[in-house]
Amino acid sequence: MQTEQIARRLFSRLSRWLVRGIFFLVCRTKVVYFGKLPIGTGYILASNHISHFDPPFLGSRFRRYVDWMTMEELFRNRASAALMEALCAFKVRRDGTDRTGIRTAVKRLEQGRVVGVFPEGGIRAGNGSVLEGAPMWPGVSALSVLSGKPIVPSVILGTDRLYDPRNWFRIRRVAVWIGFGESISPRCDLPKKDARELIQKSLSEAFICLKERLVLQFGLAETDLPMTPQARRREKSPP
Repeated sequence: MQTEQIARRLFSRLSRWLVRGIFFLVCRTKVVYFGKLPIGTGYILASNHISHFDPPFLGSRFRRYVDWMTMEELFRNRASAALMEALCAFKVRRDGTDRTGIRTAVKRLEQGRVVGVFPEGGIRAGNGSVLEGAPMWPGVSALSVLSGKPIVPSVILGTDRLYDPRNWFRIRRVAVWIGFGESISPRCDLPKKDARELIQKSLSEAFICLKERLVLQFGLAETDLPMTPQARRREKSPP
């Protein structure tokens, strides 16, 4: 078992650097840490979700390795399931009723690892996005309160342009912006319901604030903000 764990960790880290190299060839990435990351503890990385490229992109650029909570559909195929497990990802049902997934997340947080979550429950753009104040999966706040671990909010912009195949072969690389905010810690002095609601409110505000800070810092235009994959494929002007 120990040998298997070592092999899995080695494979996952090699894959991380391989993915980072691939995206380096295609994308110009700007990463900003607006707050200090927690030290000496496990924590939750929560991000908006604009494309299927977000998990590998964030995982390859974050300072620590991320164990992603992954939709159970990716574990239905044997080959896909084997790859997800090799990358230290674990499945969770998106309807929020998966106690096994939550227990796995809590265990990994207790082991001092970083657990990655997309609280939107799927790819979102426009009014359906947390960047516009839309509701999110309450499981992320429940996980924080249950484990006693903080949440680091993150906003990623630009990866939705990778849906256009032309952008993989342009001389000028696609611009991607990532912002990591100040960690949000659960209140131990409040009833669990109140603590969850406070975390949920703080996280929602953090997503909006991070988006605005990225827009201001890099002078982003409306076209740089998330669009649907269909809209990106129809985009005529290069990024």
